[in-house]
Amino acid sequence: MLRRNNKRGDASDIITFLIIIFFLAVSLLVAVFVNDILANDVIRGTQLNSTTVATDAAAQIDTITTKTVQRTFVMILAFLIIGMMVSSFMIRVHPIFLFLYIFILGITIFTAVPLANTYQMLIENTTLATIANQQTMTNWIMEHIVAILLGVGALSMIVLFGKFKNSTPGGSSDL
Repeated sequence: MLRRNNKRGDASDIITFLIIIFFLAVSLLVAVFVNDILANDVIRGTQLNSTTVATDAAAQIDTITTKTVQRTFVMILAFLIIGMMVSSFMIRVHPIFLFLYIFILGITIFTAVPLANTYQMLIENTTLATIANQQTMTNWIMEHIVAILLGVGALSMIVLFGKFKNSTPGGSSDL
């Protein structure tokens, strides 16, 4: 493994962002589907689990599948965006790399369209449609992923390439 010292900015942050968001959206949709089957068929469906503990467990699973998963997805999305902005601010990149960043952002946007369509086909599946209707935040984000990527990528480029240089001798801080 080759180790790089003096590592500069990584242009693949936006592609990594897209892959993580798509993977999380699909994974959480499948996890909510499994939780729904677990709550309805296993816990509520058997006569052995007719206790108050079983009904409380089923209610907690319903809360997890309707609220907690969506909020977790949005929180992870926000942390990824904040992390990209912080890393964009902390690294120094020569302005000549702006064209590379624009090219990679374009590739990412063109890649996001089939991924968003794949997610749309997944939530329109009859097996997952009832579960997907409950996931309004995740569905909205995946429907507007191209605009989100464009905004995050543009903001990242503005932060990355719009920093001012310190003109004091010996100073290397952006602040």
